[in-house]
Amino acid sequence: MFKRKKTIFFLVVIILVIAGFYYQKSQKPKAEYTTQEARRGTLNQTVAVTGITASPHEVELSFKVSGIIQSLYADIGDRVKKGQRVAVIDKGSLYAQLNQAKHDVLSQKQTLALMKRGGYKVEAERSQREKVRSAEAAVNQIYAQLADTSLYSPMDGIIIRRNGEVGETITANSAASNTPVVTVAQEGDLEVKADVPESDIVKIALGQKADITLDAFTSQDIFQGEVINIEPASTIIQDVVYYKVKFKILNYDSRIRNGMSADLEIKTDSKDNAVFVPERAIKEDNGKKYVEVLKDEKTSVVEKVYVTTGMRGDDGMIEISSGLSGGEKVVTLTKTP
Repeated sequence: MFKRKKTIFFLVVIILVIAGFYYQKSQKPKAEYTTQEARRGTLNQTVAVTGITASPHEVELSFKVSGIIQSLYADIGDRVKKGQRVAVIDKGSLYAQLNQAKHDVLSQKQTLALMKRGGYKVEAERSQREKVRSAEAAVNQIYAQLADTSLYSPMDGIIIRRNGEVGETITANSAASNTPVVTVAQEGDLEVKADVPESDIVKIALGQKADITLDAFTSQDIFQGEVINIEPASTIIQDVVYYKVKFKILNYDSRIRNGMSADLEIKTDSKDNAVFVPERAIKEDNGKKYVEVLKDEKTSVVEKVYVTTGMRGDDGMIEISSGLSGGEKVVTLTKTP
């Protein structure tokens, strides 16, 4: 009798173990959720770009005629005055051309005088006067070319770049494509010039503030900048469209030098008392945006909450205009066993 009861007991235990195993196997495993709290506070939007310090007024000086550089009267770092000659190229055959042009003017004038005394028709004399004027224009053109063999500084400033060397041949193509021999910059407070990609330029406006750090200074040296100019025309750099933007340094430091590398963080927008969540938490359902809110951590119960989004902020955050009030635990990652 005792053995029979013992056998029945073990059979019941085995049946319960088997039943428990199949019950656990039949249960749907719980999902694991990574959440982040919907925050309420100030949401900032910034654009980060790199730039370089530069003078507000820079002039690149290049020759309009071809020739060999004979003299350079200023080097990098030299201060120059307005009207000061900074470089000269050889005159080549210009003097010979000038003598020939002057001789042609004299010859044409002598011909005109003979025509007047010889009683030529008015039309013939008029044609000859045109030849005289054309010859005189040729003389003036050569004088202009002779003047173009010297470069003069258009302002008081400092030489910040020099590309030519004495003895180097300069080939003039057009004023727009000629390589500048020297660059003169006006001294004084420097600006920061930056190239902003077209994807961000729509966020930039005059008067916006920026934090500026310079590689030559410590990370604690933060300068305040302000957008003072946005060029309307684009610039193509390695097949990418950029727009040039200038910044005034509000707390200027005399240690800043021309050509220093700068990192800028432009403050393009800001909202106080805003509710925001990571943008990766936003999902879509038939064109409607929603987030999943974890209601119970123990049971892993989540609720779909439809939301309206607003401004995109820094660090991947996005404003929730409606749907959340702040403090909710929104799901950013779902892991199913």
